[in-house]
Amino acid sequence: MFMHPGASAEICPSFLEVIKTLFMGTPSNYEAAMEPFSPDQDMSEAGAQLKMMVDTLPQKARDSIMKLLEKIIKSSLCN
Repeated sequence: MFMHPGASAEICPSFLEVIKTLFMGTPSNYEAAMEPFSPDQDMSEAGAQLKMMVDTLPQKARDSIMKLLEKIIKSSLCN
């Protein structure tokens, strides 16, 4: 997902992995995806709060958000 051949080369694959784990991964997967970016404590805590909030969304809503993000990335507006 998100690795569409026509997608913009300017989109960082690591950023896409962070977004994917935010919506689809476990909290520990999300933390691991964030780790290479060396977030400070405030950033880590804010990210954990965001992940907890995202996890309260129904699975269908999270799936739809991922589909929307993929559609945006594949859009001619991003190429």
